[in-house]
Amino acid sequence: MRTDLERFFNPASIAIIGASQDFMTISGQPLKHLQSHRYQGRLYPINPRYQDVAGVKCYPALAALPETPDLVLILVNASRVADMLKQCGERRVPYVIIFSSGFSEMGGEGVKLQRQLAEIAREYDIGVIGPNCQGMMNVADGVFAGFGSVFFTDYEPGRVSMVSQSGGFGFSVMNLSSKDGGLPFRQMVTTGNEIGVSTLDFMEYFIRDPHTDIIAGYLEGAKDAWRLSEIGQKALAAGKPILMWKVGNTEQGQKAAASHTANLGGAMALYKAAFRQNGIIQVEDIQDVVDYGRAFRSGRLPQGNRLAIITISGGAGILMTDECIGRGMRLADLAPGTIAKLREFVPSFGSINNPVDVTAAIFNDLTLINRTLQAIVDDPGVDCIAMINASLQGEIAKKIAAEIVAVAGKTEKPIYIAWSARDVMAPDAYAALEAAGIAHYKSPVRCGRALAAVSWYAEAKRRNERQRAEKPLSLHRPAAAQLLAGRTGDVAEYTAKRVLAEYGIPVTQEELATTKDQALAIARRIGYPVAIKVQSPDISHKTEARAVKLNLASDAALAAAYDEVLANARAYKKDASIEGVLVQEMVKDGVEAILGVTNDPLFGPAVMFGLGGIFAEVLKDVSFRLAPVTPSVAREMVEEIAGYPVLAGARGKPRADVAALVDAIVRLSALAVDLRDCVGELDINPLFVFEAGKGVKAADALIKPKNA
Repeated sequence: MRTDLERFFNPASIAIIGASQDFMTISGQPLKHLQSHRYQGRLYPINPRYQDVAGVKCYPALAALPETPDLVLILVNASRVADMLKQCGERRVPYVIIFSSGFSEMGGEGVKLQRQLAEIAREYDIGVIGPNCQGMMNVADGVFAGFGSVFFTDYEPGRVSMVSQSGGFGFSVMNLSSKDGGLPFRQMVTTGNEIGVSTLDFMEYFIRDPHTDIIAGYLEGAKDAWRLSEIGQKALAAGKPILMWKVGNTEQGQKAAASHTANLGGAMALYKAAFRQNGIIQVEDIQDVVDYGRAFRSGRLPQGNRLAIITISGGAGILMTDECIGRGMRLADLAPGTIAKLREFVPSFGSINNPVDVTAAIFNDLTLINRTLQAIVDDPGVDCIAMINASLQGEIAKKIAAEIVAVAGKTEKPIYIAWSARDVMAPDAYAALEAAGIAHYKSPVRCGRALAAVSWYAEAKRRNERQRAEKPLSLHRPAAAQLLAGRTGDVAEYTAKRVLAEYGIPVTQEELATTKDQALAIARRIGYPVAIKVQSPDISHKTEARAVKLNLASDAALAAAYDEVLANARAYKKDASIEGVLVQEMVKDGVEAILGVTNDPLFGPAVMFGLGGIFAEVLKDVSFRLAPVTPSVAREMVEEIAGYPVLAGARGKPRADVAALVDAIVRLSALAVDLRDCVGELDINPLFVFEAGKGVKAADALIKPKNA
């Protein structure tokens, strides 16, 4: 498939199949827009009904053109699209945009029609965009190949490029950003049903494009989602932030799965994992695209997450603090020297602690802004600064802006401004900030969100550089694959834990018994107390079947429990295949955790971590990462859950063996990669994490084979 996309965005010639003389219709608009935006290439309307369209010679068919166009726009009924696309293939057209609707989004016959289009595109190596899309814009070069109200407007070219699966939504973002947000776009493309060139193909092109600095995306789903890691890594290396709006985040309708991992995850959890691992910034609103994009335009990234806030309004300072802290930043501890400087000129009724409140005293002494800002900038413990100017306007606004610009010009630390005055009340002030590349926002909350996004991205870049030096653990265990060979149903605990042991994940001492006498002999070898569990590929959740007995302290207790466990298992599922009863050491005095693997058709294998009980089941306090994971990534997984203090030794409890837990996650990741062709889901539940230095131990496990 073609993905060299330079000819797509800068075509020397464009043909329009189905061009209309009614310039208000969908089929009539593209030609008119190309003309009105001064497209410099050659235009070929195609429609056997017309001699000319908009003063341009019209051709009866693609075959009649004097040359092969770089780009063809198809605007005919869905039933005719396949024939038109085949004609494009026979003419060796490199790129086609299919605007027509009536394909997979309609279901039924539309799905078949779309499948036919995809086959034609592959056969002739056509780079197809769509169907069911709204076209594209290359603002800098006047290529406005689409329809809709946004195409009637002129735009200043910028350095933001966006790809959107939704046409109406994507162009709305562009329009708001360009016209009202001060964030001009370079390129915008909509992909619709994506039978050919995908969202991620376009993002990869934007990374290579020397005229694009910021990349935005609107994503409903991706058939090639596994590429997000590669795309994110390339963008980080290029220093181009990706702002991604992923929709369809709820897991309504998710099919029941055998494992906790699958139930706790779903596609959105993996998208979020891919974003986090690879420095892709998730946005949640149109305004986020504008605000974050403006923050990145300065080109300055903080060296850490230590924030200082300067305000003339105490309440606004609290708002910004809450927003930033809630998004992973922290208030800087101002150095004693900085405090001493501030004490010299900040009014006694203000605050010299962070947030620094200079109060309305600036009306009497404009130098307060310069002196305060300079003192904060000079503090080595401050990475970035936010200033809240409330609704200052008029001449005083102009002077204060000049003071800010003067200080900003002498530092590399990013400075962001929250300034709520209407544009007409502080035009000179805002113009001065814009000229100096200082991002400013109408509210402290918006300013705080943007600042936090830039800080997160900067940390992602630093983290990525550190992690590139790490190599993920790679283990190849043919014996483990052999244990799973030919399995079509769930793999019960005994075999599942033998697989874990092959990868160095500690498991409980245990043996499988097929008779009561065997069970008694095993229990005596292991030592009481013991647990027993039925082993069946047909009973995934043994507790639910009441086929588990714990803390058996004698032969008599074990003998009675053995019969009861088997009876309960058969009552739960009469035709269940019973492999035997597992006799297992009792584990105590550890923190219960859950580890898991899900092998997603879009992303491939991913690992999950969470604490047991209410943390995972009710609160869904879990973390996911795409495999393979390195030790530092595994540690991030552990430390980011809300329940981490339990492991860290909360309320005087001994600290858990986090190092052993991290090692288990890394080994599970190696297993997930090595067995990606045969493991669909895997649960370790619980994994007991003991005191520091005493390791971990898997007490139960389940494997669901791939394609089972």
